[in-house]
Amino acid sequence: MSAMRSMKDQRPQTFQELKQCIAERRIFFPHQMEQVARRMLEHPEMIAFESAASVAKKCAVSQTTVIRLSSFLGIGSYRGLKDLCARYIRERSKGMSPPYQVPQPPPRNVG
Repeated sequence: MSAMRSMKDQRPQTFQELKQCIAERRIFFPHQMEQVARRMLEHPEMIAFESAASVAKKCAVSQTTVIRLSSFLGIGSYRGLKDLCARYIRERSKGMSPPYQVPQPPPRNVG
């Protein structure tokens, strides 16, 4: 059995599924892809909002490696990986509390 297993036959539907597959060691990445995958898990917004070229530069890998990660995960395209990360960010932000507001003093009675 090969040390590298891709997700082509078990495409993750959500970012959480992807994190779980990696945590359970159901997927093993080639070294440079692992660098990108680790950064993606730590900073999904990087994938969601940046180009493959920008991600590649930040991860010190080639743009091709970033794009191949999508295929390796069974997602097919970098656009699909961006969408997966963006959905996760949207869902995560729905659970956040509203921004803190400074309490206002009660109105003063004049008169």
